[in-house]
Amino acid sequence: MAGYRFNKEEYFKETKEVYSNYPTDVSRMEEELDRLQKENPKASSFQKKTWIYRIAARDAEVILFPSSPFYAEIDTGREQNSVTASFPPQPGIGCWLMKQYPDFVDEYGEWSGYYGKYGVMNGPQFMDAAHHYANCETVLKYGLSGIIRHAMMRLEEKNLTDHQQDFLKCMVDVCRSLQKISERFAEKAEEMLKTEHDEEHVKALKMIAVTARRIPSEPAETFYEAMCAIWFTREMCNALDGLGFAVIGHLDRILISYYERDLKNNRITPDEAQELVDCFVSMTDARWDLEADLPGGTNADIIIGGCDKNGNIVYNDISRMIINSYKKYHFANPKLQVRISAKHPDEFLMQVGELAGMGLNVLSVFNDDVIIPANQKQGKSLEDCRLYVAGGCQEICLSNEVNSRAYTYLNLVQMLNGSLYPEYWNDVFKRDGFKFIPAANASDFEEFYHIVIENYRNELNFFVKKYNEYGSWWKIINPSLFFSATMPSCTETAKDVSEGGAVYNTDNFAAAGAGTVIDSLYAIKKAVYEDKITTFGHLLKAMKEDFRDDEILRQYLLHKVPKFCKDKDATEFGKKVMDDLAECLGGQANYRGGKFEPSLFAFYSYNWFKNVTIATADGRKSESALSRGVNPSESTENINIAALLDAIKTMDYTKYPGGAVIYMDIPLMYKTPQPSLFASVMRAFCENGGSIMDFNVISRNALLEAQKNPETHKNIVVRVCGYSAYFHTLTAEMQNEVIQRTQR
Repeated sequence: MAGYRFNKEEYFKETKEVYSNYPTDVSRMEEELDRLQKENPKASSFQKKTWIYRIAARDAEVILFPSSPFYAEIDTGREQNSVTASFPPQPGIGCWLMKQYPDFVDEYGEWSGYYGKYGVMNGPQFMDAAHHYANCETVLKYGLSGIIRHAMMRLEEKNLTDHQQDFLKCMVDVCRSLQKISERFAEKAEEMLKTEHDEEHVKALKMIAVTARRIPSEPAETFYEAMCAIWFTREMCNALDGLGFAVIGHLDRILISYYERDLKNNRITPDEAQELVDCFVSMTDARWDLEADLPGGTNADIIIGGCDKNGNIVYNDISRMIINSYKKYHFANPKLQVRISAKHPDEFLMQVGELAGMGLNVLSVFNDDVIIPANQKQGKSLEDCRLYVAGGCQEICLSNEVNSRAYTYLNLVQMLNGSLYPEYWNDVFKRDGFKFIPAANASDFEEFYHIVIENYRNELNFFVKKYNEYGSWWKIINPSLFFSATMPSCTETAKDVSEGGAVYNTDNFAAAGAGTVIDSLYAIKKAVYEDKITTFGHLLKAMKEDFRDDEILRQYLLHKVPKFCKDKDATEFGKKVMDDLAECLGGQANYRGGKFEPSLFAFYSYNWFKNVTIATADGRKSESALSRGVNPSESTENINIAALLDAIKTMDYTKYPGGAVIYMDIPLMYKTPQPSLFASVMRAFCENGGSIMDFNVISRNALLEAQKNPETHKNIVVRVCGYSAYFHTLTAEMQNEVIQRTQR
């Protein structure tokens, strides 16, 4: 390894010099693509996608940073902060093909914008363009050469349609272009070595010059080669496949065999491996301008912990190295997705607990004991379920699964209002021929509740139908050939991922406001049907008028009616609602041969929707945030760690294979980390049957002080809503929302 040493300050300086000039002018390459399209009007979408790769391999600048031994930066015209998503089409040649369909882009934008205006949904994408996992293990095992050989062998078979042959030939073409790009990195390193005199830079460039000619063309053999292949795979997909690939990989499981083999053969020392890990983890923060307002974060994450395909617990030297990198450098990104189970050793939880206690706030915790069986219930194999990853905020997918997840956010509270105010909402939906069943005239709560759930089911089926119509355009406007190359099943079936070539093909609607819905329904049950404190008509009028003349009623609803996660009866009722919502949110067929699955994670939609959602029956006023994930309503008082953990025991989150997120805001910080405290929280979360937990550990006073004096508090990282950001970069509204969570 030539004793490579990571120099964070120098590396970040080098990256800033490059990325601050993004996006660059790539009009010449775009003009070449336009010319090819004009000369080949009958070319398939697959063929058009190969043009992007060919032109990039020939003309796009390949960039190396002398302080880093990793190579994957190619200038395709992307913006600096551009790993999140690519629809609507973003700058750069990676999105060129999508830009050839402006009518579709406009049509979807108009349709989704219409329902967005009414606060029913927020749907910036017609399919998930941001949270994917390019299965780097395929590249590690076979190399691009092996992928090409397998595709060529499949082409020799006689049972393929013209479309299938076209797909396989184009996938091979893309892989060959990527081989050329890798060779160009080697040539670039050799050229830079002619004038480089810095000893550390020479070490890094020599590593690239040797390795880039082999990796990722051939299977990885060493720890360093494996890391290069992982990063190259993800970054080429980000740059050229027109999608965002949030998941970097389940690194401690993937890398441990390479590391142990290198140790055995005296090719690396633990210290040298740590230096490589430090550099690898740093690359997300190095690319992004973290001083900018990042409403979606960097969307990048690393997975550690969990288990292998045989169920063996993963916790090893690589796990510790990754944790050490965060402890040493306080990276804000990539997010650290930590998989735990009842079988994981206390040492692992203590290590993770120390990170939480430091207030780094980069953690999401995933409970294998719930998430694995939840996915297995969907008919997926146990071995595949054990290899799940999570991308973006907390979006779960298997390593051989293509899952459209956080692309459309539904407002469960506004959807409830369709049952309460059907005349108004039927008028809103009449353009698509959808109607709500009136619920307010029900004779008892059971009948009322049945109608509400039926309306949820019908409305969700309406959205499923529309998104199947729009999603079927994916294979036309952006087939994803390198993504497909990382999925062996795509070669076997001769199908692109956009056509259902992955082993599993799922969709999840992200749903916000479940806790608010539970409390609202329970308030109607108590106040209208059981205790008869008010009539339905009076309550609906008061809500519509934002309780302007009914403050006494609002206070009763807020403080006298039992609340979800706080009171036993309301929490038991909440389980029924959660179970019924799960049935409504899942089971429908999607356009790729899979189905929709239930999930409850909200990103920032709980706050987006607040200004267009009228007051609710739980006493919440308009312009107040909806509940987050599976959390209680934001207005519920005296909610603490114990209350949240206790409420989890009532639920069955194996009904939510897409994840059910609880946001654990801990409004305090100790002078020294208290790993045992946070390890205990994680252990209880796991034992009580939680699914996913986000940590946010920060004191209210620290945040208030940071608002007043941002220049002296630039190091405070907070968990916003599934992503991490420096507090001082947030808008005033977002800062206040984060501070508000610390008050209860």
